[in-house]
Amino acid sequence: MKIFQNTSSAFSTFYANRMRTFLIVLSISIGIAGVIVMMSLGAGAQKLVMNEVEKVGGPLTFGVYRSEKIRKGGRWIRNPSKHFLVMEDVELIQSECSFVDMAAPETYRSVNASYDGEQKRTRLQATSYDYHLIREWHTRVGRFISDEDLSLWSKVCVVGEELVEDLFSGLDPIGKEIKVSNERFSIIGVMESRGKGLDPGMGSEDNQIFMPVTTTQTQFLGNDHVDHILIRAKDYDVIDQAVNQVKKVLRRANGGEEFFEVWVMKEELKSTNRIILIIELVLVLIASVSLIVGGIGTLNIMLVSVTERVPEIGLRKAVGAKNWDVRIQFLTESVLICLIGSIIGILVGFGLTHVAAGALSKYIDGFEWPSVITMRSVLTSVAAGAAIGVFFGYYPASRASRLKPIEAIRHK
Repeated sequence: MKIFQNTSSAFSTFYANRMRTFLIVLSISIGIAGVIVMMSLGAGAQKLVMNEVEKVGGPLTFGVYRSEKIRKGGRWIRNPSKHFLVMEDVELIQSECSFVDMAAPETYRSVNASYDGEQKRTRLQATSYDYHLIREWHTRVGRFISDEDLSLWSKVCVVGEELVEDLFSGLDPIGKEIKVSNERFSIIGVMESRGKGLDPGMGSEDNQIFMPVTTTQTQFLGNDHVDHILIRAKDYDVIDQAVNQVKKVLRRANGGEEFFEVWVMKEELKSTNRIILIIELVLVLIASVSLIVGGIGTLNIMLVSVTERVPEIGLRKAVGAKNWDVRIQFLTESVLICLIGSIIGILVGFGLTHVAAGALSKYIDGFEWPSVITMRSVLTSVAAGAAIGVFFGYYPASRASRLKPIEAIRHK
């Protein structure tokens, strides 16, 4: 019953001191809204990164590549190794690494593509059938490169959506021939649109041509080298074992030399999330300054309230109220007013988050910044509001509870 009485008394006090209540609520709301926005932007950044990670195969992926230059003696020198990654390495990984689900070669080149007088600079991606399965990137129409295409060195290709728009004016290109560096290739498929990636140097994902790696090696490279091997582990828990197996197989196949380097998406993701978390914490700390200011305002106004209500406190104690009852009454008022400010701040924060996400989407060309409101940010805001109410309301409540009844009644 005392909880309801204290709550009713608190709202009566708020109504009697509307301007004072409004100022406290306003300061708390601003701080809470700032915390909500900062935490939501951090969650949005994490979701954006995860979306991009999923585009390259998700956290199960890792890759092997031969670096053109290595660091030695404090300076960069050309890689002296005579070993290169080749298709046989891909086949060994697939057959001998039990923790590996799939592996696909990747070789990149910048080429000119043309059709019916229209020309465009694009990225040639030489690979195999498993590539689109690892990346979970499928064709919108037609089909992707098959194992048979690799075996027969077929002069076929799969094109990205941007090429379809620029060279074919959006018309169906299936079955048509496109010239790539003066060689003709038959189009067998069109990839689903992926848009731009996080790496601006890579350009649009949709501005690519996919070919069988064997065809590319024969027509353009004149060797059997592979730039990169994209690999997916069978399970998240066995990624480290899969990486070790791949290293062991490649070393054994190349005279024991580790001429290659390995990147692991799981580790890259951990580093990225750590950076995002640090940035988020810094932003939340900055936003929390207004919360602290609001808390100090709460402390000041509650002290004024105690001074103004000394006779009321004396009368309550004279009719039997204990020190604890008085302390709880003022703490209830402090916590309630901060919680009201928190709820309003959360609602304002929701709106500001959508506005901020929209602004970032316009500022960062080609990206749709996700507007993410997490339960963690909401609960943190409510807890912060309650904590400020208790922390900054305790001293005024304690001061009020220590007043002596007779002196309080006589106070003017």
